Amino acid sequence: RAMADLLAKEGESVDLTVGIEKAGAPLATAVARELDTDLGTYAPAKHQWEEGDIADHGGGFSRNFAAIRDRDCYVVDDIVTSGTTMRESIDAIREHGGEPVACVVLVDKVGYDDIDGVPVYSLVDVVSVGRE
Repeated sequence: RAMADLLAKEGESVDLTVGIEKAGAPLATAVARELDTDLGTYAPAKHQWEEGDIADHGGGFSRNFAAIRDRDCYVVDDIVTSGTTMRESIDAIREHGGEPVACVVLVDKVGYDDIDGVPVYSLVDVVSVGRE
């Protein structure tokens, strides 16, 4: 519910919540329910193919959920580290005719404001504490 509250507070309006499999899908289910949006899921290439085959095949959307075309979308995942998976998901939504409006994660390990022009909101930002 906290992720849905964070998105609602930012005032973004969408009709589809896309969860990035594996951990983002159950989170997206809860967000979609709270915000009364349809649900979609995206399986990134790294979860579908062996390392050497990723570039040849890419990820994909589940056909068991809502279509992406002409939809404004939230993108939901558990953690963003390098941004690679989030970027892949944003690109895939755009390639399928959707518009990613905002991303929300439980934990942001880097401190992204946005990825490819899409705002990133997080419940927890990890800050580096080091010695000098």
